[in-house]
Amino acid sequence: MSQVGVVQQYQALTKQFESVPFAKKEMFDINGYVVTKSLDGLFLVLGEEEKKIRTNPAAQVRPLLKEVFGGRR
Repeated sequence: MSQVGVVQQYQALTKQFESVPFAKKEMFDINGYVVTKSLDGLFLVLGEEEKKIRTNPAAQVRPLLKEVFGGRR
């Protein structure tokens, strides 16, 4: 995020906000927020793929996937 300028823009924005006389200073970890949201998105995609694999036998293309998700009921 530093390389594309997100951190610098966020810091500039917070400095402007803190210059407002009655503004309440808020602590916000932009890096933690981005990591958390990225992981949320990753697990959402993984969950969707798992649903496909469990419901569609054609999606079980590898032997390991067939063993894990296949018809052992």
